[in-house]
Formats: sequence, C-alpha cells, structure tokens
Amino acid sequence: MKKPPTQKPKRRHRFLPLAIGTTGSVALAGVAFWFFQKQAEQVVQGRADRYDEAIMDAVHTIDNPQMHQVMHAITQLGTHFAIGSAAGITALAMWRKGRRDDAWTVVVSTGGAMAINTILKNIFQRQRPIERARRITLPGSHSFPSGHSLLSAATYPIVAHHFVQHESVATQAVVHTLTGLTILSVGFSRVYFGVHFPSDVFGGFAAGIGWLGLTSLSHSLMAKERQKDEG
Repeated sequence: MKKPPTQKPKRRHRFLPLAIGTTGSVALAGVAFWFFQKQAEQVVQGRADRYDEAIMDAVHTIDNPQMHQVMHAITQLGTHFAIGSAAGITALAMWRKGRRDDAWTVVVSTGGAMAINTILKNIFQRQRPIERARRITLPGSHSFPSGHSLLSAATYPIVAHHFVQHESVATQAVVHTLTGLTILSVGFSRVYFGVHFPSDVFGGFAAGIGWLGLTSLSHSLMAKERQKDEG
C-alpha cells in the first residue's frame, strides 16, 4: 500500500507584518487611526485638558529617587538614538540573511515613523506642559503627539518579533507582552517627567500602531504579488 502523502508543516511567519496579515493590518491601522483622530479632536477642542490634569496630578504624587532612576532609564528607550539603533541592528541582521525586503520594511517603518512624528508635531503645534516638567530638560519640539510613544509603538514590536520568530507561540506571547509593557512604560515616563500630557502619549501610541499597521499591510501585499509572479 502506498503511504498517504505527508502534509508539510505549516510555516510559521518569520516577519511580524506577515504574521499580522492583510486583514489584521487593515483592522490595526483602521482602529488606531480612528483613535488618533478622536484624541486629536479632544486636544484641539480643549476637552483633553481635564483628564490630562487629573492623570498628571495622580502620577506626580510618585516622587522618590529610585523611581526617578528607573524612569530615566526607561525614557531613554524611546529616543531617536535607541529606536534607530534597534531598527538598524535588526535590519542589518535581516540583510545579512538575505531578507532584503524585510530589512527595507524595518528601515521604512522606523524612518517613516520619525517623519510622521515631526509632521504631526508641526501640524498641531501644542505647547508642552512647561510648569509640569521636573528633573529633565524640556525638549524644544512641540508636545502632540509624544515622539517617544509613537516611535516605540511603531518599532519595538517588529524588533522583538525578529528575535523570537523561530520560538514557540508561548515564548512569542511572553516576549510580546513584555514588549508591550516596555512601550507603555516609555509613555508613562514622559508623563512622569512632565514633558508630555497623557493625551500626547495616547496620541503617540495610536499613530505609531497605525503606522505599523500600514507598513505591515504594504509588506504583506507586496509579498503576495511576488508569490504570484513566482507561481
């Protein structure tokens, strides 16, 4: 008797945009940009001021040297240098493995996020909470959205997935959970230091996740086109 043909094991996606897929990317971008629009409307109309002040009052009751040291270390993870380094190292590792399309997507995703952050700040031109700043130099750029939050949300999920792409689903879940907590902590640090309103951070998260969704969609569609051409 002939043995039934063995089924090939289902390939685990090696790159986060492919794991998200086209449908997931559309949903992710749609929800995130909808939330950003609502957040921006509240900021422009002044309706965000009330909860901004309430949250900042609560956060600023936390004030001790140990917390300051932790927050200072965490906030560095959202700087252009840290984000650019993480994306650059990841893209270089992909390039060396022959995954040039993936590498370019990482570069475009991070570079695009930096450009979007600058554009949005110049559009809204929101003043920073000067009287709230503490123990840190107040950046000279505008406040909305938070660049640290936007860049972290757009970049770190791709970087984290690259390092666990061959691991079990459970391991990937743990790593992505820790990554999410890190991203939230970066946003919290900006409110803790008083250099951003909470609404800036919420807007940054939404814009970053939305951009991640768009770059994932673009990569997934191009991958499908290449498969058609090769087929």
